[in-house]
Amino acid sequence: HALQFLVILLKDGLTPTSAVYTNFITGYKDLKMMKEASKFYESMIKEGIAADTVTYTTLIDGFSKDGNVAFALELYSEMMAKGNIPDDITFTALTHGLCRIGDIDGAKKLLDDMRRLDVCPNALIYNMLINGSLRDGKLQEAFQLHDEMLNRGIVPDDTTSDILAGQKSPEGQLC
Repeated sequence: HALQFLVILLKDGLTPTSAVYTNFITGYKDLKMMKEASKFYESMIKEGIAADTVTYTTLIDGFSKDGNVAFALELYSEMMAKGNIPDDITFTALTHGLCRIGDIDGAKKLLDDMRRLDVCPNALIYNMLINGSLRDGKLQEAFQLHDEMLNRGIVPDDTTSDILAGQKSPEGQLC
Protein backbone atom coordinates (compact mmCIF):
# COMPACT_ATOMS: atom_id res chain seq x y z
CA HIS A 1 0.00 0.00 0.00
CA ALA A 2 2.90 2.33 0.69
CA LEU A 3 4.12 2.13 -2.89
CA GLN A 4 0.60 2.87 -4.15
CA PHE A 5 0.50 5.93 -1.90
CA LEU A 6 3.78 7.10 -3.36
CA VAL A 7 2.51 6.60 -6.92
CA ILE A 8 -0.58 8.69 -6.11
CA LEU A 9 1.60 11.49 -4.73
CA LEU A 10 3.74 11.48 -7.85
CA LYS A 11 0.73 11.40 -10.20
CA ASP A 12 -0.76 14.38 -8.39
CA GLY A 13 2.45 16.30 -9.00
CA LEU A 14 3.53 16.23 -5.38
CA THR A 15 7.16 15.49 -4.73
CA PRO A 16 7.81 13.53 -1.55
CA THR A 17 10.84 14.63 0.43
CA SER A 18 13.78 12.53 1.50
CA ALA A 19 12.15 12.27 4.93
CA VAL A 20 8.96 10.80 3.44
CA TYR A 21 10.92 8.17 1.52
CA THR A 22 13.07 7.41 4.55
CA ASN A 23 9.97 6.86 6.68
CA PHE A 24 8.72 4.27 4.20
CA ILE A 25 12.18 2.67 4.05
CA THR A 26 12.30 2.54 7.86
CA GLY A 27 8.91 0.88 8.01
CA TYR A 28 9.95 -1.83 5.59
CA LYS A 29 13.28 -2.26 7.39
CA ASP A 30 11.47 -2.72 10.70
CA LEU A 31 9.30 -5.38 9.03
CA LYS A 32 12.48 -7.05 7.72
CA MET A 33 11.36 -6.42 4.14
CA MET A 34 14.58 -5.10 2.66
CA LYS A 35 13.61 -5.85 -0.93
CA GLU A 36 10.70 -3.44 -0.57
CA ALA A 37 12.90 -0.91 1.25
CA SER A 38 15.28 -1.07 -1.72
CA LYS A 39 12.43 -0.35 -4.11
CA PHE A 40 11.66 2.85 -2.23
CA TYR A 41 15.31 3.82 -2.26
CA GLU A 42 15.54 3.19 -6.01
CA SER A 43 12.34 5.17 -6.58
CA MET A 44 13.74 8.01 -4.51
CA ILE A 45 16.93 8.17 -6.55
CA LYS A 46 14.97 7.87 -9.82
CA GLU A 47 12.89 10.89 -8.78
CA GLY A 48 16.09 12.88 -8.23
CA ILE A 49 15.77 13.05 -4.47
CA ALA A 50 19.12 12.74 -2.74
CA ALA A 51 19.51 10.27 0.09
CA ASP A 52 20.81 11.71 3.33
CA THR A 53 22.74 10.16 6.21
CA VAL A 54 19.54 8.94 7.86
CA THR A 55 18.38 7.23 4.67
CA TYR A 56 21.71 5.51 4.13
CA THR A 57 22.00 4.51 7.78
CA THR A 58 18.52 2.99 7.72
CA LEU A 59 19.37 0.91 4.66
CA ILE A 60 22.81 -0.05 6.00
CA ASP A 61 21.28 -1.18 9.29
CA GLY A 62 18.60 -3.21 7.54
CA PHE A 63 20.95 -4.94 5.12
CA SER A 64 23.51 -5.61 7.86
CA LYS A 65 20.85 -7.25 10.03
CA ASP A 66 19.53 -9.12 6.99
CA GLY A 67 22.97 -10.68 6.47
CA ASN A 68 23.71 -8.73 3.29
CA VAL A 69 26.77 -6.97 4.70
CA ALA A 70 28.41 -6.73 1.28
CA PHE A 71 25.54 -4.56 0.02
CA ALA A 72 25.57 -2.55 3.26
CA LEU A 73 29.25 -1.81 2.59
CA GLU A 74 28.41 -0.77 -0.98
CA LEU A 75 25.85 1.67 0.41
CA TYR A 76 28.47 2.94 2.87
CA SER A 77 30.89 3.60 0.00
CA GLU A 78 28.14 5.30 -2.02
CA MET A 79 27.20 7.37 0.99
CA MET A 80 30.76 8.59 1.42
CA ALA A 81 31.20 9.24 -2.31
CA LYS A 82 28.09 11.44 -2.29
CA GLY A 83 29.38 13.50 0.63
CA ASN A 84 27.16 12.09 3.37
CA ILE A 85 29.13 11.70 6.59
CA PRO A 86 28.27 8.55 8.52
CA ASP A 87 27.51 8.92 12.22
CA ASP A 88 27.99 6.59 15.18
CA ILE A 89 24.69 4.88 14.36
CA THR A 90 25.90 4.10 10.83
CA PHE A 91 29.16 2.72 12.18
CA THR A 92 27.38 0.68 14.86
CA ALA A 93 25.19 -0.99 12.22
CA LEU A 94 28.16 -1.78 9.97
CA THR A 95 30.35 -2.97 12.84
CA HIS A 96 27.59 -5.27 14.04
CA GLY A 97 27.11 -6.70 10.56
CA LEU A 98 30.82 -7.30 10.03
CA CYS A 99 31.26 -8.88 13.46
CA ARG A 100 28.27 -11.17 12.87
CA ILE A 101 29.93 -12.58 9.76
CA GLY A 102 33.28 -12.86 11.56
CA ASP A 103 35.04 -10.02 9.73
CA ILE A 104 36.64 -8.40 12.78
CA ASP A 105 39.44 -6.93 10.66
CA GLY A 106 36.85 -5.20 8.48
CA ALA A 107 35.14 -3.88 11.60
CA LYS A 108 38.46 -2.54 12.89
CA LYS A 109 38.98 -0.71 9.60
CA LEU A 110 35.69 1.05 10.29
CA LEU A 111 37.17 2.20 13.59
CA ASP A 112 39.98 3.77 11.56
CA ASP A 113 37.36 5.50 9.38
CA MET A 114 35.68 6.80 12.51
CA ARG A 115 38.95 8.27 13.73
CA ARG A 116 39.60 9.87 10.35
CA LEU A 117 36.11 11.38 10.22
CA ASP A 118 36.25 12.44 13.88
CA VAL A 119 33.21 10.32 14.76
CA CYS A 120 33.36 9.11 18.35
CA PRO A 121 32.80 5.36 18.73
CA ASN A 122 30.29 4.31 21.37
CA ALA A 123 30.57 1.57 24.00
CA LEU A 124 28.63 -0.90 21.84
CA ILE A 125 31.14 -0.58 18.99
CA TYR A 126 34.02 -1.21 21.37
CA ASN A 127 32.16 -4.13 22.97
CA MET A 128 31.68 -5.76 19.57
CA LEU A 129 35.34 -5.27 18.65
CA ILE A 130 36.60 -6.50 22.02
CA ASN A 131 34.32 -9.54 21.86
CA GLY A 132 35.41 -10.30 18.30
CA SER A 133 39.09 -9.96 19.19
CA LEU A 134 38.67 -12.35 22.10
CA ARG A 135 36.81 -14.82 19.88
CA ASP A 136 39.76 -14.65 17.48
CA GLY A 137 42.13 -15.39 20.36
CA LYS A 138 43.65 -11.90 20.32
CA LEU A 139 43.67 -11.14 24.03
CA GLN A 140 46.24 -8.36 23.83
CA GLU A 141 44.30 -6.63 21.07
CA ALA A 142 41.09 -6.86 23.11
CA PHE A 143 42.74 -5.14 26.06
CA GLN A 144 44.28 -2.51 23.78
CA LEU A 145 40.79 -1.72 22.50
CA HIS A 146 39.58 -1.51 26.11
CA ASP A 147 42.43 0.89 26.94
CA GLU A 148 41.61 2.99 23.87
CA MET A 149 38.00 3.08 24.98
CA LEU A 150 39.02 4.40 28.40
CA ASN A 151 41.49 6.90 26.91
CA ARG A 152 38.71 8.32 24.73
CA GLY A 153 36.54 8.82 27.81
CA ILE A 154 34.02 6.16 26.83
CA VAL A 155 32.65 4.51 29.95
CA PRO A 156 32.60 0.71 29.79
CA ASP A 157 29.24 -0.81 30.62
CA ASP A 158 28.30 -4.09 32.28
CA THR A 159 28.58 -5.88 28.94
CA THR A 160 32.19 -4.71 28.58
CA SER A 161 33.00 -6.14 32.00
CA ASP A 162 31.22 -9.41 31.21
CA ILE A 163 33.12 -9.79 27.94
CA LEU A 164 36.49 -9.14 29.54
CA ALA A 165 35.68 -11.44 32.45
CA GLY A 166 35.16 -14.22 29.91
CA GLN A 167 31.41 -14.43 30.22
CA LYS A 168 29.25 -14.84 27.17
CA SER A 169 27.69 -11.73 25.73
CA PRO A 170 23.90 -11.50 25.82
CA GLU A 171 22.38 -13.38 22.88
CA GLY A 172 22.10 -11.24 19.81
CA GLN A 173 23.61 -8.13 21.36
CA LEU A 174 27.09 -8.65 20.03
CA CYS A 175 28.84 -10.52 17.27
